[in-house]
Amino acid sequence: MSDSFALLLLESPWWTPEVNPTRASALPFFQGLERLHDHFNVYYSTFYDTRGFETALSADLVHTQEKRQILYIGAHGTRGQIANGRASTILEKVALHGDKIEGVIVSSCFVGASDSNLWAPLLLNKTRWVFAYRHGVNWLDSVFVELAILEALVFCDEGYADDPDALLATFATALAKFNPLLPFGANGEPLMDCICLMQRAKYKRYPQNLSDALVESAWGDL
Repeated sequence: MSDSFALLLLESPWWTPEVNPTRASALPFFQGLERLHDHFNVYYSTFYDTRGFETALSADLVHTQEKRQILYIGAHGTRGQIANGRASTILEKVALHGDKIEGVIVSSCFVGASDSNLWAPLLLNKTRWVFAYRHGVNWLDSVFVELAILEALVFCDEGYADDPDALLATFATALAKFNPLLPFGANGEPLMDCICLMQRAKYKRYPQNLSDALVESAWGDL
C-alpha cells in the first residue's frame, strides 16, 4: 500500500457488565495488528444508538491526518438493525460524513442478508465497498476473519477499491486462510454462506453484490 490509512473503529458495547465484566472488544485485536504493521493507525470510539453513532463519526473519528480511511462498525445486529438503530439509517450517516472512507466492515449479525441495508454509503459517497454477514455469527470467529481482511488491506495497492478484480483478489487472499465449510454461523451455516461483499466500482452507477464471485475467487470449485 502506497500510504498509511486510518482504521476508524466504532463499536457498541457487546454485553452488560453483569454478563461480561471484562468488556470484550475488538480493539485489542486490531491494536495487535497495528503494532505488527506500520501502514495503518487505529482510532476508537463507542456508540449506543444512531445519534451517538453520527456524533462519534462526524465530530471525532473522521478527522484524521490520514487521507484514506476504513470504517469498522461493531455491534449486535438483525436484518434491519445495528445496535439500537436502523441499519440503513446508520449507514446513511456514513454516506453523509465519510468523505474519505473507502470501505466499511459491518461486524453485525444478519445485516448483510439485505443488500438494501448496505447501499447508502455506496450510492451517496466515495465509499467503494461494504463487507457484512448474512447470518448470525460467533463473535470471536468473526474477529479472526476481520483481522485477516485488514491485514490483506495493509498490503494491497491504493487503487484496489475501484476495480472489482482487485477488490476480489484482496478479500480472497484473506478468506483463503479459512475453510469455507467451517461452521461459522450461529446455526452451523458454513463460512462461505455467511459473507457478503458489496461494491460500487469506479464509473459504475449502482452497487453490485460480489459475494458469489468472492466465494469462487477465494476457494474455487468446492
